[in-house]
Amino acid sequence: MRITGSIGLLLMTAIITVFPAPGAPTALAGQAKPLIKVVAGYGSADGAVAPLWFAKETNLFEKRGLDVLLVGMGTGAVSLRALITKDLEIASLSGSGLVQAALQGADTVIISAAINGFIFKVFAAPEIASPAQLKGKKLGVSRYGATSDFAVRLALKKWGLNPERDLSILQIGTTQDTVRAMQTKMLDAGVLSGTASLIARKAGFRELGDLADLGLHYPMAPIGTTKSYLQKNEGVVKEFMLAYIEAIHDFKRNKEAALAVLKKYTRNNDREVLEDSYSDYANKYLPLPIPTPDAIRTILTELSTTVPAAKNADPEQFVARKIAREIEASGFVKRLYGN
Repeated sequence: MRITGSIGLLLMTAIITVFPAPGAPTALAGQAKPLIKVVAGYGSADGAVAPLWFAKETNLFEKRGLDVLLVGMGTGAVSLRALITKDLEIASLSGSGLVQAALQGADTVIISAAINGFIFKVFAAPEIASPAQLKGKKLGVSRYGATSDFAVRLALKKWGLNPERDLSILQIGTTQDTVRAMQTKMLDAGVLSGTASLIARKAGFRELGDLADLGLHYPMAPIGTTKSYLQKNEGVVKEFMLAYIEAIHDFKRNKEAALAVLKKYTRNNDREVLEDSYSDYANKYLPLPIPTPDAIRTILTELSTTVPAAKNADPEQFVARKIAREIEASGFVKRLYGN
């Protein structure tokens, strides 16, 4: 595992703020083999990536023989760069970013997607009563090319606005950063999700639209790796996926433990906000978190206007389904859910 360049420096900085599981063992009791180390990252700190946090905090990775160093990278775009440079081995990031990187020759591949569809909402200053009134305004996304940016550009087109000409789209950082920028009037509107959505609503901002209403398949909160890492470490990735799938199940079934994890990683103490985020995400997580071909087609269709290679690309080339199919065939998911 090498750490190089500016991404390596960022990763080293991020490691300082990693949230280790309290009292997490370095090896399971009686386990003969040492745990296998995996460096995994995630972008935004909202509920979409909560199963990763939950797996870490409840020692599900250790149960599968893995010592996972979970690193908060701030945004999916930073996670993607770190994955490409191999400073990360596995990462939760933007589905559109993973596909675009692969189209441009990167070694990236999607192994999981916790949610099918967009989970973002657009909030604006109280005086903005409709999407049409965003014309000439400033709207915040996490990063250009991130899922929030990708989703809102689709929504703006549906609302009759040209995202390139009719308003200014600014990259701000996390959803929490976006809310703060709205509160200081640096932004007129922002694309939010998770705890940030209720924070914005409680602060008096107006919800202009729920991007889930676009009705599109989309691989939300995907987990990606590189084909080279997967080829050499298929067993490790499978154990990672088993822990992740079990974390989704346990997150849905153990609300109090889930709320404690959300509180820790989102750094929010407001019970109402945490419960709202929990209810929203727990109902959307897929028991077998794998993207549909239509979800990848959504990305390819949008990218085809700027990336010629997207026009005739096969959706299946961007997803590694072998592990998920093996897990499904084993009956693991059915046993978890009792059916």
